Amino acid sequence: MISLLNSKVFQDFPNLKIVVAHGGGAIPYQMGRFRSWSVRKGETVTFDEQLRKLYFDTCNYSTEAIDLLLKVAGTDNVLFGTEKPGTGSARDPLTDRDYDDMKPVIEGIAWLTDAQRKNIFECNCRRLYSRAFRTDEEC
Repeated sequence: MISLLNSKVFQDFPNLKIVVAHGGGAIPYQMGRFRSWSVRKGETVTFDEQLRKLYFDTCNYSTEAIDLLLKVAGTDNVLFGTEKPGTGSARDPLTDRDYDDMKPVIEGIAWLTDAQRKNIFECNCRRLYSRAFRTDEEC
């Protein structure tokens, strides 16, 4: 993803939309390194601004990881996603829910507003795929 952001792909294809699976992998956790690297390269656009060109799913089975993803990527760039059934289809003994049952995890993040939750669960996807979704419901 870092190579992609530092390429000319988004200049050549300004309408390109990419959804990065599994909450962006290492991206949210390595932001300090990526920011520093961008500054050292003399980039005129910050790494955080570059990151806003990408979208991320919530297919990450950790409340802490989802919380960090939302803070780093922004709630407008995160789309609800789960891979049920998938590798997370095992019971968490602490919650008695499957690890990949992400809806209650997102609903439980206290600092999110109702509007931000609606964006994550529905509206971000509608905006991203606006040509495929034509409805009268507002987002």
